Amino acid sequence: MEHIFLKYGLCTEILTDRGQEFQADLLSELLKILGVTRLKTSGYRPESNGACKVLHRTLNSLMAKVVNENQRNWSEWLSFITFAYNATEHSVTRFSPFFVFFGRTALWTVDLILPETAEDRKSLTEYTAQVVERLKKASEIVRINLKAAADSSSKWYNKRVIPRSFAEGDLMRVFYPRRYAGKPAKWQNFYRTVRQVVKKLNDATYLVKSKSWKEPKIIHTDKLRPILQFE
Repeated sequence: MEHIFLKYGLCTEILTDRGQEFQADLLSELLKILGVTRLKTSGYRPESNGACKVLHRTLNSLMAKVVNENQRNWSEWLSFITFAYNATEHSVTRFSPFFVFFGRTALWTVDLILPETAEDRKSLTEYTAQVVERLKKASEIVRINLKAAADSSSKWYNKRVIPRSFAEGDLMRVFYPRRYAGKPAKWQNFYRTVRQVVKKLNDATYLVKSKSWKEPKIIHTDKLRPILQFE
């Protein structure tokens, strides 16, 4: 509430993974009160929230450049790294996140050294009108670029997709990547867990139940394997 909604306003939908902090009743009740639709990624499929995962990968690569050897001072660098990322042009939108939010580029130390320009001498009314127009055009371009990137990713993803369809009540083997000490991961069978299909949600996800689960879970088709029987 304090760090997101009160700074940037409400959203219509929010997508989270299945971490315990996102499964808490507090967050569920907050989103319910605010009228925000909640979406969850399917289990063991980070691609469901790919944009967030790519951001984390970028931040981790930047963090590796600045933390000391024991890596305990990471919190001291986080704000600086976040600002550097926000002030850098995004490969998809072609704008920096800072510009998309504020309608201007972020000021660096060099900007304080350079002489004043005509841009700095505009009146408040002129500057406000310019920022509003700038944000409007940037928003339009960002949406076009995001759609083009999404269409391109969808095209390449669909080329490798193998359609699968399961019926209600089918017993399936579900991907469960638990590793055990002393057992090489390359020799483990991660599809030993057997579960039952409850409902087909769409072409990509199914609702699956198990006696050991408190409630059914949404599983992506890539994480399901049919149990084959031979007579």
